[in-house]
Amino acid sequence: MEKWDVVVVGAGVGGLSAGALLAKEGLQTLVLEKDDRVGGRAMSLRGDELREKGTGWYRRLLAGQYCYLAESSPSLEEMAEKGTLDGYTLDLGYHGVSVAGEGYFAKLRDLIGGYGSREVEIVPFLTGSWIDGEFYREPPLSEGNALDEKIQAELDRLGKKFLDFFGDLLSLTPEQARELDRVSLHEHLVKTGFAESRVLYDYFRCIGTLITTINNPHDISIGDILRYSAQVLAPAVLKGGKVYVGGFTRDGVMAWSEAVAGRLRDFGGTVRLGAKVKRIALQGGKVTGVELEGDGGGEFIAAERVVFNIPVQELFDYVEEGAFPSHFVSRVRSLYGYGSLSPYIGLSDLPVPVEHAKRLMKTPCVVPRSEGFDWDVYMAWNIQSFIETGCAPAGKHLFTAYLPLTEAESHHRELVMKVVRAVPDFLEGLYPGFKDCMDWELYPVCVKLEGVAKSVSQAGSLKPDVKAPGVEGLYFAGDTVRGYGVAMDCACSSGILCASAITGRDYGIS
Repeated sequence: MEKWDVVVVGAGVGGLSAGALLAKEGLQTLVLEKDDRVGGRAMSLRGDELREKGTGWYRRLLAGQYCYLAESSPSLEEMAEKGTLDGYTLDLGYHGVSVAGEGYFAKLRDLIGGYGSREVEIVPFLTGSWIDGEFYREPPLSEGNALDEKIQAELDRLGKKFLDFFGDLLSLTPEQARELDRVSLHEHLVKTGFAESRVLYDYFRCIGTLITTINNPHDISIGDILRYSAQVLAPAVLKGGKVYVGGFTRDGVMAWSEAVAGRLRDFGGTVRLGAKVKRIALQGGKVTGVELEGDGGGEFIAAERVVFNIPVQELFDYVEEGAFPSHFVSRVRSLYGYGSLSPYIGLSDLPVPVEHAKRLMKTPCVVPRSEGFDWDVYMAWNIQSFIETGCAPAGKHLFTAYLPLTEAESHHRELVMKVVRAVPDFLEGLYPGFKDCMDWELYPVCVKLEGVAKSVSQAGSLKPDVKAPGVEGLYFAGDTVRGYGVAMDCACSSGILCASAITGRDYGIS
């Protein structure tokens, strides 16, 4: 019977981050992943794979990561038959990398001593906003004084500075950040006076939604925004040079996951693909290992520590809830997630001005809340191939985007289809001729874009801790538990916090 110091269940960003650090510390570490590749939701696929492996394979891949395909044009079957997606590299959903990889990704990179001989290039992008028919240019974060003149005019009218939104970041303590986790973006904008300007309100709401994947400003946690700004953005700006909001990983976001998995192996760890865990075994309140699914009785792998890198809401499918304190069980059962629609559109030409094509563009409303939504549906979008040219065949372009939905909305077929139909109409209105350039469309929906939304009841410090109460040797990683930052950075930071809880080492995240 195999025995390991640590078994990590799930090779998502959080699991890989924790696993690589634990292996570096000398712990015999095994990562188990049910899919045929690492990355979790941050995985990539070649368009050719749809033709080679079939539509069933693609749908199963989506389903395994809490996603489904709402619509495609032409049909998915026709795309597979004709090889429509050949030459494209698609991430499973929208996966721009925070701060172009210089956030918590960079902290992990430094902690594990780089990626060895593996190349991980994250190509940065600029940002911009489209609000009420106006384009607002946004410089790199390190050039904060070079604001769009229309934003500057609104600030001047109110007698405010852009940095007033953030306050004194350099003095923000962890205790203050925890208090702010319960404060909404709307409350913060009212308190700071920015709510007096419709333009500035929508402008900062676009920033808040980008960070938290929540449309409703009354639900967006300002704590998560200010903590990330204090711990990541401000120090990066102070170091000098250009600091970008985000970027795309060359050859797909899974290249980063594969590099971290490779580093884990360099340290003597093992990643085992196609291994689905059935249960986590306990004895006397202590972890003893995991049992895998299998015909005629699953394989048992012994370990004194297990890192659970599956959404924590599913924990009781693997461990009896009676093993945990009742308050923890109630908290986990009360958690909710958020969803998203993540369009992928292949373009025969570039129907977008270069000033927009080189940016992540944001708009506060593609579908109004009056259509049955919790709040106006926001969209962030890129011409990804303009920034990272390898994701599309020569002479073609790839449009990618995400539109946040509540978890309930993401399951509501009629509401989802309203958004699907609105996307090309909005883009055609903004860029006349856009529809004529569309070769194909894919509309994957993730029902758990983030396992726990960064809301005023669930942001940052309000999530379950990385160490399980009541069960010795059980730990958590991933964006459904304590972690800070934007998108994948949140899962990465949770993995670092998890490794810290196991090893007792301070890795610089509080």
